[in-house]
Amino acid sequence: MKKLVGKDLFEGLVKITPIINTLYAQDVSFVVTDREKFIAVQPGQTLNTGVNIGDPLKKESPIYQVMVNKKPDVGIVPKEVFGIAFKAISIPIFDEEDNVIGAVSSAISLDSEMQVQEIIEQFSAAFEQVNTTIQDFTQGSQTLSSIGEKLSTASDQTKENVKKTDDIIQMIKEIADQTKLLGLNAAIEAARAGENGRGFAVVAEEIRRLSQQSNDSAKEVKYILDEMNASVSLISEQSEETSAVSQQQSAATQEIAASMEQLCAQLESLNQLVKQF
Repeated sequence: MKKLVGKDLFEGLVKITPIINTLYAQDVSFVVTDREKFIAVQPGQTLNTGVNIGDPLKKESPIYQVMVNKKPDVGIVPKEVFGIAFKAISIPIFDEEDNVIGAVSSAISLDSEMQVQEIIEQFSAAFEQVNTTIQDFTQGSQTLSSIGEKLSTASDQTKENVKKTDDIIQMIKEIADQTKLLGLNAAIEAARAGENGRGFAVVAEEIRRLSQQSNDSAKEVKYILDEMNASVSLISEQSEETSAVSQQQSAATQEIAASMEQLCAQLESLNQLVKQF
């Protein structure tokens, strides 16, 4: 920052103080001081520190400190000093012998900056909440997809077991048919034996009856297994479809989460940019 030197410059700054804030698009106030008091004051439209010409300088104020330190200062003046917070640029003024004879300071209102920062913070908080929700949803989709895959595997295994059971039922049916044939042959032989084969005929009839019951039971079990197999197939298809949809949702939510992270980063960059003004 260029050093301000010369009494003529000092007096010129005092003269242009009443019009200086017309050169700024922002709301700016402008003051010039000697070593002890304010000698020129131009408040902004809304930014008014409350100082008047002739008011003594406060030792804790930035404009006083720049004269003590003999170097410019850019910083935030807290509300406690003048009753309003603002960003001040204060520069000491020297005479030709390098003695500090005063200072000049411009103050820029922080209202707009604070409003923008508040909006950014609200957006950031909302995006973080959305991002957290998306991550939870993604995790849930991944879990659902994993469950779907396990269900599909279990369904396939159940279908294999049902198929094996079909083989067993077929074997029982064949045994029942053979037993029925055996009972029929035994009945024929009992009839040939006459009175001596009467007891054998009763046994033969019981064998035929049990064979028929076994055959009927095998058919009923076969029907139940067919129904179960159809249900298992439907579950398997639904599980595969659910798993595919869950994977698609997971991929989509991950893309959204990445976009949200980019937006958060852009908001942070905007926040940092606002703080520079």
